[in-house]
Amino acid sequence: MEFVVGDMAITTVGTDGDDRAIEFLVRPEGTLEEGHFAIFREHGQGWEDARLTIDPAAGSVPVAAIEWAVEFAREYL
Repeated sequence: MEFVVGDMAITTVGTDGDDRAIEFLVRPEGTLEEGHFAIFREHGQGWEDARLTIDPAAGSVPVAAIEWAVEFAREYL
């Protein structure tokens, strides 16, 4: 799914099939660079224990994209 948030396109790449991880790609308007990050939680853990990982080779990730993704993940994780 792709969402437009402000001047960014945020795409959900997928989940791990167990609803414990969501991967995201974010592309700010006017750039070709995509940021790649994921929000995940361990099996049996609640939302409060979720973690964020950012692929170091995937470019920068705007803080606003992470804020949006956290709210999105709260609904789905």
